[in-house]
Amino acid sequence: MPGALFALAPVALVASLVAGPGVIPGQAAVSVAPPIEIGVARFLSDRSTTIAPTTTTLRPDGRPSLGPTLVADARPGDLRIDPEADALPVGYVAEPADEVIRDISYGPDDAHRMDLYLPDATNAPVVVYLHHGGWTGGDRGDVPDMVLRFVERGYAVASVGYRLAPEHPFPAPMHDVKRAIRELKVFGDETGLIDGDALVLYGISAGGQLAAFAAATVGEFEPEGLTAAQAARDSSVAGIVVVVGPTDLVELYDHPHGWARPMTGAHAGCDPCTGEQLALASPITHVHADMAPAYWAYGGLDPLVDAAAQGRLIAEAWAEAAGGDASWLDVVENESHVLDETMVNQRSLEAFVDLAAGRR
Repeated sequence: MPGALFALAPVALVASLVAGPGVIPGQAAVSVAPPIEIGVARFLSDRSTTIAPTTTTLRPDGRPSLGPTLVADARPGDLRIDPEADALPVGYVAEPADEVIRDISYGPDDAHRMDLYLPDATNAPVVVYLHHGGWTGGDRGDVPDMVLRFVERGYAVASVGYRLAPEHPFPAPMHDVKRAIRELKVFGDETGLIDGDALVLYGISAGGQLAAFAAATVGEFEPEGLTAAQAARDSSVAGIVVVVGPTDLVELYDHPHGWARPMTGAHAGCDPCTGEQLALASPITHVHADMAPAYWAYGGLDPLVDAAAQGRLIAEAWAEAAGGDASWLDVVENESHVLDETMVNQRSLEAFVDLAAGRR
């Protein structure tokens, strides 16, 4: 995605961030690490503060220092009480899709099924939803309303089922995601209902890890046994949205939370696991220059997927590799591992998806 396109985003470009002394309710737990910086930002989870760039410096080689684009909308208010504000209201329910095609097969396994929610339009861009569940559970039928909302906005939503651990550890679910991407492109070619070149992956928790990994490894970890039509298309996407998704499985495996080690080991197919095994399945290990733009959303009080270790670091690495305007970071400081409900900055997230899908 050309950098100039994402430079149009209505948010400020800020510096690479370092972890602060801890999460302080109502205050960003991030600060700027000198000397490599292009700005300073502080923001609140209610998005009522502004971002004020303060400094500009260059790296020793003369290149501008790139950091993630911090999401912070300066307009006050909350969608729970103000329809023009940034967060969806508690209890929000998306309007029904114009048509739903269920149980589309995209591969030979029983888990290789997806449901397609269609708008009242043809050649629609597609949000490809990857469900949560710690890689061992979850269901494609459970699609959050904040995702289904995209149908109202003219997008198709494809909710993809994938094989689960421990029976099917990494890279099996990754193969499934990439096979599904190819099949959606074929479906678009054959029906004209969707635009296979405007796919945006949207993963929550474990699904977020799969989305990030898929975007970072196009051409690698690809499935075998593709149909001729699937093999004629690739697994590239226009962008990704990662909500509370683990990106460093080495850190997650050693996390003190009771769920961290068993589910991470199940996904990686090991326990005990080596650092090499865990790093291989970690998106942060695979970042490079030619990646789709990414939106990262994390809760500052998440007891399992740490906003700094899992979100901030991948946002910085993605920005450093692909460009700062291709990595957006949304930290909701006073929220936990529940951002699949209503607390992300929905306005900024939708603006990002529109840019990635070529609708702006």
